[in-house]
Order: sequence, then C-alpha cells, then structure tokens
Amino acid sequence: MRILIALIIFLSSSFAALSQEIGQETRGGKLFKIHAVEAGNTLYGLHVKYAVTIESIIKANPTAKDGLQVGQILYIPTNETTAQKPAEEKFIIHFVKRKETLYGISREYDVSVADIIRLNPGSDKGLDIKQELKIPLIPKKIEKPLVVDDKKPLDKKEKVEEEVKKEFEPYNPFKEDSVTVKDYKVEFKDSIVKYEVQKGETLYSISRRFMVPVEDLIEQNDLQGSSIKPGQNLTITLKKERIKEVEVRELVTIAPISKSNVNLVKKKEKYKVLVVLPMKLGDNPKALSGMYTETTSLNKLTDLSVEFLMGAQMALDSLEKLGLNADVEFFDTGGDLSRLKEKLDLSNKNNLDMLIGPFYPQLLEYAAQWGLNNKVPVIAVTKIPTKLLENNPYLLSMVPSELTMISAMARYLAKEHAADNIVIIEGENAEVKERVQYFKDIFEKSQPIANRTTAKITGVGDASGRSLMNQINTDGNNFIICLSNDVQQIMKFVNALNAAKNYSATYGRAAINMVGLQNWLDIPALNSYYRNRFEFHFAASNFLDYEKEDVKEFQIEYRAKYGSDPSKYAFHGFDVVLSQGASLLLGYERNIGLMDYFSVHPLGPNHGSENSSVFISKQKDFEIQFLEIISNNNQFDVNQRGGN
Repeated sequence: MRILIALIIFLSSSFAALSQEIGQETRGGKLFKIHAVEAGNTLYGLHVKYAVTIESIIKANPTAKDGLQVGQILYIPTNETTAQKPAEEKFIIHFVKRKETLYGISREYDVSVADIIRLNPGSDKGLDIKQELKIPLIPKKIEKPLVVDDKKPLDKKEKVEEEVKKEFEPYNPFKEDSVTVKDYKVEFKDSIVKYEVQKGETLYSISRRFMVPVEDLIEQNDLQGSSIKPGQNLTITLKKERIKEVEVRELVTIAPISKSNVNLVKKKEKYKVLVVLPMKLGDNPKALSGMYTETTSLNKLTDLSVEFLMGAQMALDSLEKLGLNADVEFFDTGGDLSRLKEKLDLSNKNNLDMLIGPFYPQLLEYAAQWGLNNKVPVIAVTKIPTKLLENNPYLLSMVPSELTMISAMARYLAKEHAADNIVIIEGENAEVKERVQYFKDIFEKSQPIANRTTAKITGVGDASGRSLMNQINTDGNNFIICLSNDVQQIMKFVNALNAAKNYSATYGRAAINMVGLQNWLDIPALNSYYRNRFEFHFAASNFLDYEKEDVKEFQIEYRAKYGSDPSKYAFHGFDVVLSQGASLLLGYERNIGLMDYFSVHPLGPNHGSENSSVFISKQKDFEIQFLEIISNNNQFDVNQRGGN
C-alpha cells in the first residue's frame, strides 16, 4: 500500500512540476526533504539537485545503494536542524469510506495527494474505514460576483443557494479547465449521434465518453489521422449492446425462466445435502469452546471455510424461501482423507443427494470418484485439474480452469482488438509454450476467415527492451501478452517492457497494454505502478462490484446475521450454493451471482461440467475495471448432458 500511495504521488505531481519534492520531515532534530523517485532519477542527479553528498543520501536511505525504483520515497538530508514552522493552515475533516484511496479523495477535494499526506502523516501506508483525514482548504481564485442577468447581482441568500447547488452537482469526469463540455443526452433507442468537438477534447476522450473505439471514429468520419479541432462535427455510431438498460434484480428472488435439463438428482420431497469443508476446528480451541472474540486468531483455512459456510447458509435460507425442503449438514474434514472416507461411507447409506466441496485436491479426487460410483453430484468450489472431469458426469467445477481463462482472453482480444498489434511472449518451458500456441490458435480461429489477423510471437530479449521495441507499433494500440507463472520470468518481461517504453518520448506515448494471468496480482514485485502504466489486462474467475445494489443488500443482511463484513469466500459460498441448489434440486437456472457468473456445461458426452464464464478485467487509474464476460458455451454440445 505504501508503494501504491507513493506512486500516486509521483503521477499526480509530475504534471505540476519537474521536481519530485513532496514535503519535508524532521528526524532526530534534522530536517529531511521528501523526494518521490521518477523515471530517469539517479543518485548523482539527486546529489546535484539537493547539493548533498551521495553518501549522505545512501546513509539516510540504505536501500538506495541497490538502485532507485520509480515511486520510491527518499529522505534527503539538509543542513538545517529544524523545519520552519509553517503558518497555521485551515482544513476540513473527511471520514474515509470503503474502497476510497488517497488519489480518489484528492480528486474529490481538488487537492494533491502530497497535500493530504502532509497533514496526515502515515496515511501513505494505507487508509482505514471511518479514518479521519484533514483535507487542506486551498484558497481559490476570486471569481466575479454571481449574476442573474447583466444588471442585477445575486443577493446573499441567492448566492448561498447557488453555491449549494454547485456543490452537489454530479461529478463530470470530462470537466477540465481547458475543456468545455456539451451535455448530450442519449436515449436507449439512439444508434447515431451528431457530436460537435469541444475545446480541449481528443478522439480518445470522445471514444471513452461514447464507448466507441478510436478506429471506428476515424473510419466513420473519413479522418486522415487522430487530429481533430473544436467545432468539428463527428458522426458517432453507438453500439446498442453497450447502452442497454440493466435489469434490476432482488437478492433472493429467482425468476423461474426455464427448467433445468440436468437429471443428476432424482426429484424428492426432501433432499439430503452434505457440505464438506476443512474447518479444522480442533486447531482453534477458543472458537470451539465458545470463547471467540475479535482478538481470536483463526487458522487461515478455518477462516476461509467459515466465511464460505456463512455465505452458503444465507443461500440455503434463500432456497428455503423458494420452496427447497432439505436436510443440510456441514462436515469438518479437518483436511483428513480417512475422516472424509468414513463420513462418505456412512452418508452413502443415507442416500445423499448432493455433495459440496471439499477444498483439498486429494480429498476432492476421492469425493469425485465416490460421486461417480454412487451417482451423487459433487460440486467443486475451487479450481481443479480438467482431467478430473473426464468420464465423470457427476463432477461439476464452479471455477474456470487456467486453459478456459486463457481461451476467454484470446477470444476477447479477437472480438474487440483484432485490428490492433497483438504480440505474445514465447514460452520459457514446454508448458508455457503450449499455452502460447493455444492462445494463438484460439485468437486466430475466433475471427472471421475473410478478415483474419495473426498474432506475433517473440522473445523478451535483454533488459534494454530493444527486442520488444521492434514489436511495438508507436502509432497504434499494442497488446503484449505473457502467459508465464514464473515470477522471475514475469519480472524480466515487465522490466524489458518498461525499458522499451522509457526508450524515447515516442515510445513513452505509445499505447501499450500488458496482458497476463490473474495470479500476477499476488506478485509483490509487480507493484501497482507497472500494472497501471500498462493497463494490465487479465482473465478472472469472478468480479466483485461493491457498488451494485444487490451486493450492498447482501452486505447489510450479512452484517445483521453475523456481525461482520463478508469476504470474497462468503460471496462465493452464497453464489455457488444458491446457483447449484436452484439448478439441481429445484430445476431452475440461476446463473447470475453477486460475484460469480455460471455457465456450467459438460466438456463433452459423459464428461463432467465446468463453469466457462470468465471475467475480462483491467487495471486503470489504480482500480480494477470490469470489461466483459466471455463464456465458451459454443464449444460444448449443450444437448448432451452426462448422467441423463
């Protein structure tokens, strides 16, 4: 988090001045200037800029001897012993809300991130919900008196009302000092808009506003390039599917749209369901004894299991309201295979109708075979090897496999960016080479034959980035794809890509997008700066939007029931149990979850089923943005359902 905040400071302040000095701090009676490292900074350059020795900089910042990183915070010693006492500054108090960042708060109050950190030491290390932040009141320019017409100034009351009205105007992301914005209201039935270019606008900003690619704007208006000028008229053809109205859904209401054709479970008056989780309650004696408090530390796997269980319980409550009559047992495997075997042997005698879980691969493999032998559907809630689905129609995987997600990204790029420059980094071993060839094949086969384009395959090259530079189109949009899981290989790729972009101003302005795997988000070395700089695109198994109304309602209900906030595992437990309970036990399809989307179909005749729905996302402005859901339904024969 500290690195993220430092990088935000770097980006926001670099537009204002070349200097990266963002404040000062007194340590041990000595004054230090605070410097955020930018591209091109060196110890020698800092020595010249601040008129201090390189040795003194390293002494104050020991890690600097290993090299400087963009966004790194350095404390530069000065000859002064104390900082001058600043004049008393006016400020207001802001209470931090969920998901807020320093960057977002600075935009809200029109101040810099550095100003907020200066008044709130330590805020660069992370924010807490309901934390109080001092927001500086920056003096504004004196404006002319507000007037109703050219003759009569507003009286004091009218002026206050006008200011209040302005304060609560909706935020306009396109409003800048040098841009005038014309408000175009687009009805859902509209397909073509006549638009007049405003001062300060670019083709890119217009494309983002109307969600139309720059290439389409150029083609539709017979432009010779990307240059436009104020007053110029553009014809914009809207994509209707991007502006359709969204259906409003209640949290627990399932519309019986269609009956499921899955006959894995025989119809009964009352069902028996077993949910097996590695709760390991024996490793948490305080919780087991009822002495659980806010300070009680749970085993990590126990924590995940309990969260999943609580979400699952809320789903069962919803299913009960919809008419489900079932005995549901939650069983703690403790991660012990023999314990699971004993339980399933006993459950077999009790005519179990559905098994959900377990988490451990070895336990799941046994449960899957048990489900096949006893004709009981087993719902896998974690990512599993696709080979387990072969010849087992009773195994249903709720999480897309790695190859399914790679396929989805290839199909997305073929659908949305086939005309762009697509470059794939060759694999460093046999497994990655297979992924690369698979990605290339899917990308090319997903395009119409008449207009089919191909993807390039290249090596990373050395740290200078010259090899990648040769593959970058400086006048177009580039997607550079790496499908490796090896951290060392990933960082080699990212550093080479960064060096290529830093080579010259021309490459610096080039539109370069980095495409990788979801687990890259967990690599500490791949910090948010790099992911943001290259608008990191990735395929994910889910996407959680805290601003959705049904998500907010779930959180409220969850807090009321359990006295805590739900984690992603709670959302996953709710979505999986509600979806598969509705489908297998009630006969209704319930595909749209709070966090997940389910398109569960067999891999082929007499094979198990996999959820093929993949969320394509990217990082921009230091936030993860959802782009589209890609499902592989058309790759399967949905009329052939195993177990029928």
